[in-house]
Amino acid sequence: MTTQTPLLEMRQIRKEFPGVLALDDVDFDLYAGEVHALLGENGAGKSTLIKVIAGLYHRDAGSMLVEGEEVDFMTPADSIEKGIKVVYQELDLVPGLSVAENVYLGNYPHTRMRTVDWRKLKQDTAELLQGLGLEIDPTTPVGNLRIAEQQLVEIARALSRQTRIIIMDEPTSALSPGEIEYLFTIIRRLRERNVGIIYISHKLDEIYEIADRVTVFRDGKLIVTKPVAETQPQDLVTYMVGREMTDLFPKTVADIGQPLLTAHQINSGRLKDFDVTVNSGEVVGIFGLMGAGIHSVGRALMGDAPRTGEVKVDGQTVRPGSPSDALKKGMALLTENRREDGLVPLLSVESNLTLAALPKLSRAGWIQKKDEVRAATEHVNTLSIKTPSLSQQIRLLSGGNQQKALMARWLLLNPKVLLLSEPTRGIDVGAKAEIYRLINGLAHRGIGVLVMSTELQEVLGIADRIIVMFDGRVVSEFTRSEATQERLIDAAAGIVMEQQAEEVVSA
Repeated sequence: MTTQTPLLEMRQIRKEFPGVLALDDVDFDLYAGEVHALLGENGAGKSTLIKVIAGLYHRDAGSMLVEGEEVDFMTPADSIEKGIKVVYQELDLVPGLSVAENVYLGNYPHTRMRTVDWRKLKQDTAELLQGLGLEIDPTTPVGNLRIAEQQLVEIARALSRQTRIIIMDEPTSALSPGEIEYLFTIIRRLRERNVGIIYISHKLDEIYEIADRVTVFRDGKLIVTKPVAETQPQDLVTYMVGREMTDLFPKTVADIGQPLLTAHQINSGRLKDFDVTVNSGEVVGIFGLMGAGIHSVGRALMGDAPRTGEVKVDGQTVRPGSPSDALKKGMALLTENRREDGLVPLLSVESNLTLAALPKLSRAGWIQKKDEVRAATEHVNTLSIKTPSLSQQIRLLSGGNQQKALMARWLLLNPKVLLLSEPTRGIDVGAKAEIYRLINGLAHRGIGVLVMSTELQEVLGIADRIIVMFDGRVVSEFTRSEATQERLIDAAAGIVMEQQAEEVVSA
């Protein structure tokens, strides 16, 4: 590999923003047929490097070569022209257009009359999809596809432009285990075609399954580049955080008291006859694969979705369809998508923290600024939120610090029960450890915590009790001592239900 000319070669790349050195003389390269993983905490420099490659940022110093030719990208169009495609977490597709229209968007084949050649468009798309092993009708609207299929449409679009370099940014964050394995199959096929892939992920198990080399960033610097086979997971974590991290899950059992949350016979969306109890000082995990219904739980209990059934917080009934009543009675919800329905990106850190608590911080309808600043400062310090100031726009913080800021928003209300849906999605291992420490601390304060997560190790690591869902229903429940990876996976895949059905038939 080292005797080849790299597909991409970057030398002494430097990028500065006001008060921040985002990339500090970084060297990086990518070869044909290679999967090169990028690791690092949020804010380490990975995203900045990708944006330089994609032409979104212009480097301040250094050189960049694509297939041996020096390039100077001023716009994303320059990068695309050189055969580079970025598949972001937020997919760049038009839901109302067909698969074929999305694949060749901006590059449609034409007839002699300069009209779109719809027959060729459909035929070319079908050939591309077939080459990826995808059985999707090219005329299907993209909005009708699953997230995993939409990602593969993005990859097909890249190949339609003779792309040589594909950058994948957290591609598995919303995929089920089966969908992840299929994506990896596609990546292996791309590798066989000599496509070079830069793969960004916080999930170390994925790095060891799919990547050839790994590069770790920290504080804008490239710390190490090594073949994956020459590393150990613990080494990579140490490179990322700059210190040895011996305990990702700092779980200590709190004093578990009386029920704080009880929900009975909840039906809402995918949820069917859902029951749950969360006691004071207890962390209850709800685990399931994508589509199992776990992401419907928080909204149904909080009143943000139509539901039937009974929900009580500390003995008080929560009115259906009324999140304000749920808040008033001591329940709060951190949703799974902080960008879409959590953050107000253009507002400051302070304003995002205090948003839900403004009635408490106001008198006669006027916000008491001193009280607001005091409350925000206290929670920034308590949760170790890294921000230059309270006035910093929250969109400029790292993902982990944004997540902690959203948790602070609800903790300002002193909730009795905190519902957390995918609390560590899209954040790095160091930030995950901080979130887990925070959850453990909340339990010791007597708060009841309900965590809905598709991360198997997460629920095993932090929960006192684990509920498993399949097809909208609770199928199993385990104490911490009973729960194993195999038991949870079997239950989440519906194997437990199949066994129960067989027992009923045989009886």
